[in-house]
Amino acid sequence: MRYDERASGQQIEATVNDELEISLPETRTAGYKWIVRRSGAPILELLEDKTIPGTPGVGGTGRHLWRFRVLSPGDTDIELHHIRPWEDSAEPSRTFRLKVRVRS
Repeated sequence: MRYDERASGQQIEATVNDELEISLPETRTAGYKWIVRRSGAPILELLEDKTIPGTPGVGGTGRHLWRFRVLSPGDTDIELHHIRPWEDSAEPSRTFRLKVRVRS
């Protein structure tokens, strides 16, 4: 199952052994990157966390990709923040949240 920014705030249903993929735009050339605040553990396992370069130069946008595997039944959340890591007190410029309900 694949998700992008339009899925933020939604609840999805999955089953054990399903794989979820989240792909979001990222502006690393301006200092912003996505960080995982909640990975859904222990119900979900983060399999992959990678950046896919895009347009070069300041303001160029690439993509950030995460893959998760469903390990067990239950309810959990994935939460990602788009921030500049050195701005500790700043609110994220964007937040992505996905509620995951895993049935038996």
